[in-house]
Amino acid sequence: MNDPRNPDDVRRPTGEPPRESLPRKSSSPLLWILLLIALVAIGWYFYSQRGPVNAPEAPPTPIGTTPEIGDGTAPPPASERPRRDPAPAPSTGVTRDASPMMPIEPGYPAAALRAREEGLVMLRATVDEEGRTADIEIIESSRSRELDRAALAAVRDARFSPAMRNGKAIASTVQVPVDFRLDANASAQR
Repeated sequence: MNDPRNPDDVRRPTGEPPRESLPRKSSSPLLWILLLIALVAIGWYFYSQRGPVNAPEAPPTPIGTTPEIGDGTAPPPASERPRRDPAPAPSTGVTRDASPMMPIEPGYPAAALRAREEGLVMLRATVDEEGRTADIEIIESSRSRELDRAALAAVRDARFSPAMRNGKAIASTVQVPVDFRLDANASAQR
């Protein structure tokens, strides 16, 4: 009845419930995943702490030796090489016409705006060596006195890049169109 070799057959005092063999708990898969993530994080940390790995540099060419030309022959000695003349100096013969440094945008005269006047004023201006305008004349009028006056004032105040001949600034004459349009003015005032 009671086999002393079998611990389950041992009688217990009446107050204790019989001991059943409990199943052995295995580790949770979640625990293993967390452990794996921790190991990967530690490995990444130590890997990122390493300095950059540089490839070894090629040894320099010893003095007195010359690399071969691509076809396998050595270059000729310096005494046999053809002499080159120094590079010619860049040409100083810059040539260009005078041009405004910034777009010429005159203010629209209030009287012309009220009268809804539009037009193109073509001017001829003399530009000196420093880029200032000297003589300005109207070649083609807009048929509006206010627009013509505003165009003259705008060109008089404008700065120009002077004309260049052989690299030297010179005085020149330029034609400057000044266009007055109500639709462009209306969008600029918004």
